[in-house]
Amino acid sequence: MTTTGRSVAFDQAADYYDRTRALPEATVRSTVDLLGGELVGHGRALEIGVGTGRIALPLHRAGASMAGVDLSAPMLQRLGHNAGGTAPFPIAVADATRLSFADDTFGAGIACHVLHLVADWELAIDELVRVVRPGGVLLVDPGGGWPEEHAQITTRFQQEASAQAALPGVGAAADRTLTGLGRAADLDAAIDARGGRLRLLPVVANPSTKTLSAVIGEMEDGQRSWNWQLSAADLRRAGERVRAWAQERWGDLDAELELAGEIQWRAYDLPA
Repeated sequence: MTTTGRSVAFDQAADYYDRTRALPEATVRSTVDLLGGELVGHGRALEIGVGTGRIALPLHRAGASMAGVDLSAPMLQRLGHNAGGTAPFPIAVADATRLSFADDTFGAGIACHVLHLVADWELAIDELVRVVRPGGVLLVDPGGGWPEEHAQITTRFQQEASAQAALPGVGAAADRTLTGLGRAADLDAAIDARGGRLRLLPVVANPSTKTLSAVIGEMEDGQRSWNWQLSAADLRRAGERVRAWAQERWGDLDAELELAGEIQWRAYDLPA
């Protein structure tokens, strides 16, 4: 696991991130329609934790003016690859808690599944509020919304991994300690204190077809940031226990299931 300051960089995930975090085409279209509508009239938007461009590239292709920063150079290189060789909008390796942009540079800010990786996440909010012009909007997906089966397996794996490694706090507890952002309500309160006003945007359906064996396999392979500190042996032993538990609970782990997830974007209107 690579850290810069008190944030986590996804260097080691660059090669598999798109494969394990890709959104269905219908979900991408719905997300672009939703966020694109919010960005109309605001000018260029800055996405912190832009990564491989999962959100920014489709928005750019739909006509939104974008810029992005990320801690991980390999993730930004992958963004360029995904764009056909070169990033089609300004990008930079940067820490979201210490942005180099001048005040009021952008019309909007975007943060998708990133604030849980920033220990000083309120500093990142301060920076977004600083670089986004008065009257701008912050668009945030703080995470969550996993299909129920995926959420249960994640919790169980974290519990087993913690026991295997004899490390109290591996998994969910460690993630909370690392990030400090445990609930969307904490984010709402922080931005409210800075003058932002919350609007819950329409929920975006995010279904997936997957086997539960594949869900467990991603965790066994260390493809989640919360288990990067664990050894391969600890992950394997935890996986064996989780597979036995999951088979007893759901039966055939290799059966393809339609998993119903959803994405809840939050819009925060900044004071003019």
